[in-house]
Amino acid sequence: MSTQSYTPNQQAPYQQAPYQQQAPYQQGPYQQGPQQPPQQGGGGRSWFRVWIVIIGAAVAVGLVTLAVALWHSHASQAVAASGTPTSTSVPANPTTPVNPVHPSVAVEKLQQELGQLNYYEGPVDGIMGPQTIDAIKYLQRDAGLPQTGQMNAATYAALAKFLAHGNNQMGG
Repeated sequence: MSTQSYTPNQQAPYQQAPYQQQAPYQQGPYQQGPQQPPQQGGGGRSWFRVWIVIIGAAVAVGLVTLAVALWHSHASQAVAASGTPTSTSVPANPTTPVNPVHPSVAVEKLQQELGQLNYYEGPVDGIMGPQTIDAIKYLQRDAGLPQTGQMNAATYAALAKFLAHGNNQMGG
């Protein structure tokens, strides 16, 4: 047994109350914890934080640059769609079709046959233009068909009948 004596405010280390905790230091609002020795080779956690901030700033700048580029691209497309020219180049001829129409031998034959029946009076060029469509509608009207301006089986049959027997509705 130990002969060491304790005052009433002191307790032996093994008799400490269970609700009290021993801490290597106590930290209050004005007290500092134990000082850590300075680290060598880059500073450890503080340099890590600096690099995180730098990388975060670089990512933020990249995102802002991307957003500005997309906004500028969208704005120039909106201007182009509104009809205001975005460049000094010569505008395309508005009468030039985007997809050029190639003449068709079948349409040339149709135009010739419609011309024989006096439904078509335009050039025989093989292009299904407004005059050819109107001629088809006149043929469909005289044959009692719906006037769609499109050649279908019933319209071809009416054309063949009129070519073989003549159009009875032609002045005669």
